[in-house]
Amino acid sequence: MLKSEMLECLINYYSDGNKAKFSAHIGVKPQTVSAWIARNTFDAEVLYAKCSDISADWLLNNGVGDMLKSVNNTATANGNSSIAAINSNVTMESNEVLKERLKLMEELLAEKERLIKVYEKMMEGK
Repeated sequence: MLKSEMLECLINYYSDGNKAKFSAHIGVKPQTVSAWIARNTFDAEVLYAKCSDISADWLLNNGVGDMLKSVNNTATANGNSSIAAINSNVTMESNEVLKERLKLMEELLAEKERLIKVYEKMMEGK
């Protein structure tokens, strides 16, 4: 991933795409961020220091891997295990929703297959 693309990801995450807000967040002038994008570069130390959720691996490996630190690691580092617990609950709820949707999709597929067989039998009779 290009460094300019990585910057765009950070700008979208931290300031909903607003470069001026992102610049203020990291403590540099908006022109600096624009120059970084144009030159396909950035100051990794500034970004890592000011963007607390960002993964150092992602930042230093040209955008390979997850952009953000995992919630479990962040929660442990901050001594806040409730965040990890909430994330775990959300994940379990999401899994249940996905299982329910999968079941409905399987039922729809079975119904479509049944209808295809009915139509095939009707066509044989003609």
